[in-house]
Amino acid sequence: MPASAKPGTKAVSVRLICEALPPDRFEGFDGRHDVRAYLQTKDGHEPGQPSGKTALHWLTEITVKSDAKGNPDFSGTTVQGKRAERFFYLSWSSELGSQRAMFRRMKIHLRSVTEAQVAQGVKSGGALVARVHAVAKDGGPACASVPLLGGAWNVESQPT
Repeated sequence: MPASAKPGTKAVSVRLICEALPPDRFEGFDGRHDVRAYLQTKDGHEPGQPSGKTALHWLTEITVKSDAKGNPDFSGTTVQGKRAERFFYLSWSSELGSQRAMFRRMKIHLRSVTEAQVAQGVKSGGALVARVHAVAKDGGPACASVPLLGGAWNVESQPT
């Protein structure tokens, strides 16, 4: 068990992938420029890493314990929300005038992750993976609760 996992909890890796970023990363959207995506943490924001030409990804570790009904309950520095409503925030920032500011964020919900997926990720050393689309219907950065591409979380081996 990793040092970060307390008795009764499991440590599991999570990979969040934000796909289909426009090549200009939303340059000019709403008068903004230099638009960037970050994973929101309890202490600030982590920049994404390039994943191909039009995607970013984040790799983080979370802990999971079972609640009284046997459902997974998630925690960690990147996990947001109340019990049974946990999620990740991907936040967008940009330059507007001469100021950098956050202006949108998307929620990636954990509610559909199963105990079986957690167990598979722990056993295989793989990661729980969520893929989301970067662009909202208005052409700007995706925001609010976003659907997962492929419709579900997956367990995948860690990239080498």
